[in-house]
Amino acid sequence: MNIYRTALEVQEASNLSGVVYQFARDMKAICEEVRAAGGGTDQINHHPVCRLYAEQILWLAGGGSPANHRSYLKAHDACKKRAAEAQVGEELKPNV
Repeated sequence: MNIYRTALEVQEASNLSGVVYQFARDMKAICEEVRAAGGGTDQINHHPVCRLYAEQILWLAGGGSPANHRSYLKAHDACKKRAAEAQVGEELKPNV
């Protein structure tokens, strides 16, 4: 599944351990994407998918509302855009 779509779906999750396990699985793809673009640790830490996972983990752990809601909304919008782009790409692939 697309990491951007998964990050959006995780925003509805209620199981903290499930969120954390999925985040760990998605980190491999996040790291590969950032490194392929020439980025490093800082770019990984600020990746929109990481932001959404971190927010849901905070919420489920009782952290309450986000400290910086604007960065959350920006990350959420970025994930929605990338998820939609990936879906269009999948639909255009020929069936073999």
